[in-house]
Amino acid sequence: MKVKKIGMRTIKTALAVSLTILISQLFNLRSPFFAGIAAIIAMQTSVSESFTTGKNRMYGTILGGIVALIFSYFALESVLSIGIGIIIIIYTCNLFGWKKSVQISNMVFLSIILNYEEGSRLNYALYRTLDTLIGLVIGTLINYFIVPPKAEDKIIESIDNMYSELKNMVESIIWKDQNRTLENLKKYLVDVEENYNILKNDVKLNLCKPDNYHNYDWIFNTFENIYNHLSILFAIEKTPQLTEGNKRTLENLFHKKIPLSSNGPLDELDLVYNYHLEKLLKGLDSIKESLSTTNL
Repeated sequence: MKVKKIGMRTIKTALAVSLTILISQLFNLRSPFFAGIAAIIAMQTSVSESFTTGKNRMYGTILGGIVALIFSYFALESVLSIGIGIIIIIYTCNLFGWKKSVQISNMVFLSIILNYEEGSRLNYALYRTLDTLIGLVIGTLINYFIVPPKAEDKIIESIDNMYSELKNMVESIIWKDQNRTLENLKKYLVDVEENYNILKNDVKLNLCKPDNYHNYDWIFNTFENIYNHLSILFAIEKTPQLTEGNKRTLENLFHKKIPLSSNGPLDELDLVYNYHLEKLLKGLDSIKESLSTTNL
């Protein structure tokens, strides 16, 4: 069995949790458990994700604590009041666009309402917020200062994977080597989009300033266009007759001869097929040229 090396994110997570627990013990915090959990959550695949995750968790913790305290003082504890509290939390999160804070906010609300006596609820809410804040801050700072993850490396990898898969898809439909579907390609496209969005967030927070940022934007849009052209090719069931121009481009790209086909006039479906194939191949060629000239 091949032994995999321990990743830097794993090491940083362990360090963040250990340091958080140590600080919690030194300052006699009430809930080092929640501080440690917050440190784990803060250790994301990019620094901007750490900030975003931390922000969402803090919003959720504070909102859940406030609603729980209001209900503790002004409403009788009952199944009905708990349900109303949940509705208020979800509505407030949606109102302010804190959709990723909904779960943690409801969990804090329930933990305060159900697990603590009325006299200790205020202290619990305050300590719970403080513990969470300390864990998030420590986790984010470690992720930022100790070998910060490079969002650019991730998007380069996803672009390479998408380009290779596109070539394989084109080869499979032209040479009929194997049956393929667009599902796998869609996953690669989603991966490119996710990494591209992470990179955008890192740039907005001035966490990185890649010279190739605008080129990534162009590559992502080109991939989307290629995917759309490929979808149309998959929808055409007949074996088309290729134009000479597309034949030459394909043979140069894959370094092998196109299977023999009829040499009669192209019908309307052939023209549609060749149009989208030509656009697809031009997109692939332009991405290949961009990858080589910008050293991505």
